[in-house]
Amino acid sequence: MDWLEDYENEIERIFEEAAAETAKFPAPLDELGFALLARLNPLRTNAGTNYISFLLPYWLREQTNSSGLMSRDLAVGNVFAMIHFFLLDDVMDEGTELHSLKVRSSLVLGQLYQTLFQQRYSSYFPSDSPLWKYYQGYIADWASAVSQEGKHAADPRDFRQLARKSAPVKLCAAGMLLISGQLDRMAELEEAIDLVLATLQLSDDWTDWREDLAEEKGNAFLTLVRERLSLPSGQPLDERTVKQAIYRTDALDKLAEIVRDHGERLKKIAHVPASLIEFQETIAMGLRKDADSAEETTIKLASGGSLSYFLSNITIN
Repeated sequence: MDWLEDYENEIERIFEEAAAETAKFPAPLDELGFALLARLNPLRTNAGTNYISFLLPYWLREQTNSSGLMSRDLAVGNVFAMIHFFLLDDVMDEGTELHSLKVRSSLVLGQLYQTLFQQRYSSYFPSDSPLWKYYQGYIADWASAVSQEGKHAADPRDFRQLARKSAPVKLCAAGMLLISGQLDRMAELEEAIDLVLATLQLSDDWTDWREDLAEEKGNAFLTLVRERLSLPSGQPLDERTVKQAIYRTDALDKLAEIVRDHGERLKKIAHVPASLIEFQETIAMGLRKDADSAEETTIKLASGGSLSYFLSNITIN
């Protein structure tokens, strides 16, 4: 994974700088911040799919003739923004189950990180910079996505809609194109990033399908499950039903095909950074591997007459 290995030293620096700023927070918010940074640092833990948030400025550096310092500053700013939105999402998703003190701490800590994000970006983009109009648009996309989540079934094929929840990630791309005088490339680069963000969302939806059963409309994989089984809207999903879709109707295989198509479309866009394409391919290969494993299991157990028992008892994903 060259898209990761080439930047391991920089990732170390990014999180060191983020920790240095966090150390200035009043107690106990500093310790809460340190814990979050450790959780999100891919060199310390399995950080999931957050890499694009802090590696995108590096992937765009060569094409925009940006300095190493600027790439790092925007990357650190992106870490601060990522934590801000992570904390907001946590409160929105778990708010009714969180103790009021936890809600208060999360919101206050999120605001501290939001301020740090603005400080990092403002050193390159003053208040009258055109960049902040892009920021307003990305925040509007994010707000619309999170406020409507669960009201309508997520469409696994609508990559632009799937990407809206992560729209603020694109701000560094707008800024780097703005400074390098290449804003004419913005539409194509936004499409490329949206395809990758949608790929990440589909991968997350596959990983989280069990946790999302109670609120399935926000999960695009579960939409695909319902589609493959031709289930009426009023019939609830359960684990056994999802397993049937995976092992009998190739629901996971269809998800992998959608992601593969995202990759093919991505490659046709001009001037897409190679690392962005490689990153998308890594996610796609992970889904393809899971889909192939599900198919192999189905064939093996069906030939032995054990598929029904398997569907009733196996724990997957």
